[in-house]
Amino acid sequence: MKMIMSFGRLGCVAGFVSVLMCLIFPFLKADAQQIIGTEGLINIPTAEMREKKTFVGGVNYVGANILYYDYPVYNYFIDFTPFRFIEMTFRSTLIKEKLEMPSDSYCEQDRSFTLRLMPLYEKKYVPGVVVGWNDFYSNMGRSYYAALYGVITKHISIVGTGVVGATVGYSKLTGSGVVYDGVFCGVDFKPSVVDCLRLMAEYDTQGCNVGAGLCIWKHWNLLAFARDFKTLGVGFSYQYTIKY
Repeated sequence: MKMIMSFGRLGCVAGFVSVLMCLIFPFLKADAQQIIGTEGLINIPTAEMREKKTFVGGVNYVGANILYYDYPVYNYFIDFTPFRFIEMTFRSTLIKEKLEMPSDSYCEQDRSFTLRLMPLYEKKYVPGVVVGWNDFYSNMGRSYYAALYGVITKHISIVGTGVVGATVGYSKLTGSGVVYDGVFCGVDFKPSVVDCLRLMAEYDTQGCNVGAGLCIWKHWNLLAFARDFKTLGVGFSYQYTIKY
């Protein structure tokens, strides 16, 4: 019990420090971190791209039933946006399966890739458009994330309040995919007074998620989210843009 209380106090202190950082450094901008590594909200992609020549690496703890798995999983990812219109992601998910047999330990890794292209940039009266392909290559095992999708995103700036973003898209399973199938949508809000914070809500074709993203010192991104206010998850990533 004492240990639980200690972790609770530590979480409160960390949250207070994070908000304080936002107030001290209001020039920091919140960035998205989809839990499978690509640009997006929580578990859906958006029609946004990071600045060209940007690398992102991160890790996530994802609660049960948020992705395909009925138990909590961990993943790590590397994402690169070489040009403004293309994004590539590699991820590996630690799972409790070994050669299709159940296991009590995280003894296997499900490795997968995503390729995203942006044929249309967002403009004043035009939404951004992105097409993506999850798990476009796999030489063994089952590709749980495999899907083709198209998505549009539009942002509206509200003077004195912040920026509201709306996203809607459609995903079609490919191969042995099981995670993303059908219509998905989401909204996000970046308050002008704390623009290192991003609040998000979405439907990912399987259920509803809510969460918040926080950017600290331009490079560090924190993510906390919940599925139907029951299952929790957290993520952490580092972002760097090459300047030359």
